[in-house]
Amino acid sequence: MRRYTPHSFKSLYLLILDAWFGFIAMFLAITWRYDFENKSIPDMLDYTAGLVFAAAVILTWLCLRIHRGVWRFTSLSDIRILLMGVFLVSLITPLIMFLFFNRGENFPRSVPFIAGPLFFGILTLTRIAVLLYHNGDIRAVFRRRNMNLPDAILIGSEASVNNYIRDVSRKAVQAFNIRGIISSGARLRGQSIRGVPVLGELSDIQDVCARFGTEPGRVTLIATQPNLKRELSEQLVRVAASLGLPLSRVQPGGATDLTPFEAADLIGRPVQHHDMSPVRKMMDDQVVMVTGAGGTIGSELARQIFALTPKKLILLDISEFNTYQLLQHIDPDTVHQTSGRLSAYLGDVRDIDRMQHIFIKEKPDIVLHAAALKHVPLGEMNPLETLGTNLVGTENILAMAVTHKAKSFTLVSTDKAVKPTNIMGASKRLAEVLTLSRQAQNSGLSASCVRFGNVLASTGSVVPLFESQIAKGGPVTVTHKDVERYFMTTQEAAALVLQAAAMNMTTHIEKGAVYVLDMGEPVNIARLARQLIRLRGFMPDRDIKINYTGLRPGEKLTEVLIGDQEELTETSVKGVLCFTGLLVDPVSIDRRMTKLIRNIKARNYDDIRKGLADIIPEYDPNGTLSNPLDSC
Repeated sequence: MRRYTPHSFKSLYLLILDAWFGFIAMFLAITWRYDFENKSIPDMLDYTAGLVFAAAVILTWLCLRIHRGVWRFTSLSDIRILLMGVFLVSLITPLIMFLFFNRGENFPRSVPFIAGPLFFGILTLTRIAVLLYHNGDIRAVFRRRNMNLPDAILIGSEASVNNYIRDVSRKAVQAFNIRGIISSGARLRGQSIRGVPVLGELSDIQDVCARFGTEPGRVTLIATQPNLKRELSEQLVRVAASLGLPLSRVQPGGATDLTPFEAADLIGRPVQHHDMSPVRKMMDDQVVMVTGAGGTIGSELARQIFALTPKKLILLDISEFNTYQLLQHIDPDTVHQTSGRLSAYLGDVRDIDRMQHIFIKEKPDIVLHAAALKHVPLGEMNPLETLGTNLVGTENILAMAVTHKAKSFTLVSTDKAVKPTNIMGASKRLAEVLTLSRQAQNSGLSASCVRFGNVLASTGSVVPLFESQIAKGGPVTVTHKDVERYFMTTQEAAALVLQAAAMNMTTHIEKGAVYVLDMGEPVNIARLARQLIRLRGFMPDRDIKINYTGLRPGEKLTEVLIGDQEELTETSVKGVLCFTGLLVDPVSIDRRMTKLIRNIKARNYDDIRKGLADIIPEYDPNGTLSNPLDSC
């Protein structure tokens, strides 16, 4: 049974409207013709001819599907079809009059030559009026199609497709011959947008694309919406890979500029655009330090902060190469000479003397602490080094911030700090507790923690590993078919860290606050691997094998961002949630933390194990795996 939609009824309405225009055109033509000869119109000829003309319009429109066109997207192709339709109607009408109405007696032969142009004029003017009302661009009507160009199928909402075709039509040189549209919104099948037919909805992608599959690579799929939902992105990648078709998307704010699909498109997170004025206000005339500045998050923090023009930006990292690369990106001149706005230091956050030297010299007002060891399996193999950097290093930076009266300290944390099952997560949870403890005892310092999940394409993360394995022809290694992780882009994570720091400093929260970034829905890693394989033009399990290796030491199947006792509240910044850390006895915690740090430095394994169990009793090494400290 045919399913009728609002667009079906709208098409019927437009069909009747055009038939009415046809009736008016013929009625006026008969009237003018007899008025010209100063004769009376015989036997209701004007009404009869008008109704015949309207009937011919309905018949012709149904055959040519003219009524399916969307008026506000009218193009030159639509005008051509209208002209053809009017011509056929002008031929059919006198034929009907001749056959069924007394051989056309009293029907002037000149009337079709009057009614036809008049009808065409009415049709054209009404459509152009609607086009101008909605789009304000009459040039879209005269868009031409070059059949020698590579073919393309557009995929997107009604508005995004229209905007893309409109912007493309303004270019002197065209890149594609747009053959059809897949609508991601309203049911528009059988209609047209600016003369381009809507071939189907999202469920029809496979069938529609298969029609053009005889020449692999000739047809390009173009997503006209910059930010697609994850399900749609995965569907497009799957179809494009199975048919061997190139897949591109419109860049955000890039009008007609296209870019290939990347891993970030498979995550399906909408791009968040935040008001950076609170961050800019926080940075104004301040000396800002970023530790771990050469890392993925640290380097993006540095780039965004430098663009906000603080009084000075201090970069601190242990890696010479990473620091050099960051300087080249931010300010190449700094590599060769000192700068009033930027300084870079090489140093280990565990080296208290080095940290003290830098703080005495630079006196930072704002500290963003991103220095950390974050690789879970390596952390399990090197537990004391991980505890040293992530906890002892945090203690050193916090102590310097308090001693030298910094206004703000922000710890970059991780979802692995919640119910930790590995040393890396445990060390970051300890760093969170330490930060909250110091905040409670130092009211002059605005200290907070920002917790989020995996950063897409960060150093050592799964996406670059998959990309490398795919480039080598596989196999792609996945730990478990059910493992899930949260992801966000580096740019979004850094921007939200800055938003949280500014918010914490502005609100003057007396108790230490932990900010949790909204990571959206978790991503199945096995599914992500398959989508990446398809994205690179291969078929999973056929061209590239996937091997499941089992969970690594310290890994969970699914990470969580919130502990059992943590109740989140919304903040003024979209995407940032918050809870105020409740430490029953900060002084006691600080004393136990000091003892644990002393034992870490002395490498007293038994006392370290006791200290971990005392401060974070929820730390439970993964499954049957032994505590990595037991092997030390």
